[in-house]
Amino acid sequence: MKKTMLAAALGMTLVFGAQAQVENAAPVALEKQVESRLVSAFGPRLKVREVATLANGQILEVVLTDGSVMHMTPDMNGFIYRDELYELTADGPQNVTQNRNNPKRAESMAAVKDSDTVIFAAQGEQKGMINVFTDIDCGYCQKLHQEVPRLNELGITVRYLAYPRAGIKDPRSGDLTDSYRKINYVWCEGDRKAAMSTMKNTQREMNQLGQRLRNGGAVMLQDQYRALAAQMDDMMNKGKDCDAPIAQQFELGHEMGVTGTPAIITEDGRLFPGYMPADELARRLGAI
Repeated sequence: MKKTMLAAALGMTLVFGAQAQVENAAPVALEKQVESRLVSAFGPRLKVREVATLANGQILEVVLTDGSVMHMTPDMNGFIYRDELYELTADGPQNVTQNRNNPKRAESMAAVKDSDTVIFAAQGEQKGMINVFTDIDCGYCQKLHQEVPRLNELGITVRYLAYPRAGIKDPRSGDLTDSYRKINYVWCEGDRKAAMSTMKNTQREMNQLGQRLRNGGAVMLQDQYRALAAQMDDMMNKGKDCDAPIAQQFELGHEMGVTGTPAIITEDGRLFPGYMPADELARRLGAI
């Protein structure tokens, strides 16, 4: 009898002890699960500080290390961030809220005339086409432009629309912004493709040289930087008023939900905010 009672007591101790361990470990395990799910969708820079269950377990409140908060479904397949609903799928995060606007975006993009854009056509059969709201100063716009030849090789046509991030005019002085003047130069040149590449490559080289100079680069780099800056100033000063639809496309970008560059809109109206490698973009379009 004593052995039976002892065994029962020991069994209960083990059960309750194990339950306590599970309860104590659950929050940590949940945080790791949530972080793993988000990292798989957005990359390793995203870190979770804490996770709490709300509404009788129907909602997960996720606090990121930067202090921002999102709310997830218990199966971790859906979440709300900055008042927009997302779904995590095999093809990456899908903005459900934005996707509801896909038909409207597709219609608006189809209404933009090719003659008002800068087109880098696909090689051979066109398997897809993207509209890219772009800016000259944007580093990731420059990076994406380096991959345009690969996109064309994969059968994807790239159609650029203007989106000067600093706006059209400086609100303090009323002068045209450098962002506008740079992209206006491209649209007003006879060969827009060549002008786009020249502008973006010049700005990219200036950015790289500027970084090297800030990190203590050789004095001789200053001459290279000055030469590029003079080339850039010459292009901006050369830019004329050709009634380019820069302001209209800038406003169109706002209407389409563009908040930064590059912003990629597919023919069916999907919006991909930010840079995406050429092969991954082609895969999303079904070109490969």
